[in-house]
Amino acid sequence: MRQILSARARYLFLSALLLIMPSLVLVACSGGGSGANATPTAQGTTVTGGNATPTATPYIGLGTRPCPDAVKAPSHWDPIIPTQSNISKVETVSCGNLIGNATLQALVTVRSSGSGGILDVYVYNNITSPNPTQLFKLLSLAQGDAKISVYNTILTGEVDANSSINKGKPDAELTQDLFREFKWSDGAGTFVPISFPGIFPDMTRFQAERDQALVNRGQDAWKLDPAMVADHMVSSPNLLNWPANSPTTIVSGGGSHDAEAVVTVKNPDTGGGTIKLTLQRLEGNTNGGIWEVVAVESSGLSITAPQSRDLLSSPVTVKGTGNAFEGKIGQVAVLDHLYTKVGQASATGAAGNGSTTFSVNVSYTTTFKAGDEDGLVVLYATNNAGGPNAAAAVMVKELLS
Repeated sequence: MRQILSARARYLFLSALLLIMPSLVLVACSGGGSGANATPTAQGTTVTGGNATPTATPYIGLGTRPCPDAVKAPSHWDPIIPTQSNISKVETVSCGNLIGNATLQALVTVRSSGSGGILDVYVYNNITSPNPTQLFKLLSLAQGDAKISVYNTILTGEVDANSSINKGKPDAELTQDLFREFKWSDGAGTFVPISFPGIFPDMTRFQAERDQALVNRGQDAWKLDPAMVADHMVSSPNLLNWPANSPTTIVSGGGSHDAEAVVTVKNPDTGGGTIKLTLQRLEGNTNGGIWEVVAVESSGLSITAPQSRDLLSSPVTVKGTGNAFEGKIGQVAVLDHLYTKVGQASATGAAGNGSTTFSVNVSYTTTFKAGDEDGLVVLYATNNAGGPNAAAAVMVKELLS
């Protein structure tokens, strides 16, 4: 009899254990464990008065994120900046994970009264503190704009009053034409200028994101076709000025679901050569992203120094290879943010005719004096048959100081 009762007790105990096991497993899985299978973005559980409430684990988001209620009003930042009554006021407040961790930083813009539309830009950390920490400021942007990009960088726009399209014009006729990008640097402890990889149709990320918005609204549909982007580039007067009917061939990619394309374009002029363009979708978006030229190459030509996206200062030493004829390879030029030529020098072969190397110092003078800007270093190959434009070219994207 005792054995029967003992067996029955064991049966009841095992049955009860099996009933509660699923609950134990669920609780274990929902906890913020640090084991090898823990998911970084899983939800934890806060227990209050016997009720379990899910709480989101902090994560790094891309682009603008909601600001905490306590700091999202522009008026909150007026005494922190501080602004001056009837002279300046906080215009916008936006937040994002700008320094590479899950904390939020605030991008605060301050607009001054007056016809110049002067904008000051600030970035703060510890934003809910009574005394936030200022990480960055950029002052006196004429007709300025500032925003957070989808890469958690800061994008700014302003007027370069001395540029080729603004010089000598009154304030009312000035065009916002200078766009810059800043990224957090742990080493510098602040935001530093960086270049955008694109060459054409956009020199900067600010312009590219603006163009994408226009295309999304049905404008400039040619930016969705890599062959048409290539055609617009080679026919641009500030770049190659080749005939509009230059034969264009898509070598690879370029489809509606492709993120990259390779396109060749032949200069139809006598003595004209061929260039190879590499294009990529803006931000890798294969669902309607515009195409950006990110590399321009030509057989037999190269720029080996400076490297792509270096920070340059004048004079810059440009080295490379090319095909010399009577010692001449072509011309090296530095182009500013508007594709305007701001410096140039002849590239001469190191030895005789044929394939050779070159090295030349190029002095340049930019019209923007308040910081760095996106630009290009270009090697234009001489057309030895006497054609009106360069036979071919190679281009390298740079940041000009």
